[in-house]
Amino acid sequence: MGLSHQFGALLLLAMAVACVSWTVTHEEVFREPREKCKEKAETGPTLPVRKFFYLFTCEYCFSHRVTVLILFISSIGPGPG
Repeated sequence: MGLSHQFGALLLLAMAVACVSWTVTHEEVFREPREKCKEKAETGPTLPVRKFFYLFTCEYCFSHRVTVLILFISSIGPGPG
């Protein structure tokens, strides 16, 4: 795999992460679940619960989860040869 192919794949993965993260944390279609998560992030009974739900309201934090998921999905499949 050439360097330009690797760069293109990396750019494609970055764009997918950015689009999914922005959609979930800002767009109207996910408003109700996001508001529930925001409420639980502010009023959760314990610190781990509050931090868990905060990850769904912060674009930067959520992008890390999306990155792990996309890397996992992209690594599944037939191996070389």
